[in-house]
Amino acid sequence: MTAIDANTGAKLVADIGGTHARFAYFVGDQGPLQGLEKYRCDRFADLADALRTYMAQHQLLRFTRICLAVAGPVEQSDIRLPNSTWRVNPSMLSRELTIPVEVINDFSAQVLSIDGLGPDQFLWVGDVRPTIVRRYPLAVLGAGTGLGVAALTPDGYILPSEGGHVSFAPANGHQAQLLEQLWQRFPRVSAERLLSGMGLANLYWANCRLAGVQGELSAAEVTAGARAGDPHCLRAVADFSAVMGAVAGDAALTFGALDGVYLSGGILPQMLDILDIKALYRGFTAKGRFQAYCEKIPLAVVLAEEPGLIGCARALSRNSMA
Repeated sequence: MTAIDANTGAKLVADIGGTHARFAYFVGDQGPLQGLEKYRCDRFADLADALRTYMAQHQLLRFTRICLAVAGPVEQSDIRLPNSTWRVNPSMLSRELTIPVEVINDFSAQVLSIDGLGPDQFLWVGDVRPTIVRRYPLAVLGAGTGLGVAALTPDGYILPSEGGHVSFAPANGHQAQLLEQLWQRFPRVSAERLLSGMGLANLYWANCRLAGVQGELSAAEVTAGARAGDPHCLRAVADFSAVMGAVAGDAALTFGALDGVYLSGGILPQMLDILDIKALYRGFTAKGRFQAYCEKIPLAVVLAEEPGLIGCARALSRNSMA
């Protein structure tokens, strides 16, 4: 492997989540992503440690620019990730590496990725498709370690948010019972408490309690149990599907996302075989007086493996052309 230095114009992109950190680089303005690596965050003391490991692994001497997508608010100078022990200080990291470091919200990266994906990288839910010329915002939601939400205006302006932390609003009696159970664990139940890795585990636990049994499983165990036909796991996955649809519909109404709502993140693409698509779409469109409004909005699951890194690369490319 030949060492790469700044003369090649190499740029680093990283998608830093609560559980995993993904790294890649590209050369030039819009070259293909290379050197993809996925590390568990708990293997490293901090981001700089993981970054040095990545550079050594790929014999990368340095970069001309770096874009980091991080799971949390990025407005402050010292960024604390809500679902990780890592902290990110862009100015300090830039001085240490002597190159510009750009930090964006992880779902700002997700929303930027949409225009860089091909038609085969979406699973469409329902019959509506986006128009070729964008006239309205689009929104992206994704469940992973947490729940991310962002939107993009027709002129390319990113609307980052912490929409995953809105309060969970039950849509029927069963969901109200779930909320009653989850209040035993959390003084405030946000959408993220149901729509994330821990959310699947919470839904399984709550459904077991409603059935009069005790149960604790991880998200991976819940999905495995659903595939094996366990009724409480199947109920948790069905609830996850319905609530995801409902929160996606809420995001569509909030942002006026008439040009599409895209479901991304680490969980959904891995559970498409057990996801209740009909329940998801019912949740998306069941908005009372605004049902017809939501029925006209394109809805899709993003199938691309690394949309966050694609979005980071697009952020660097569009800033270089600004």
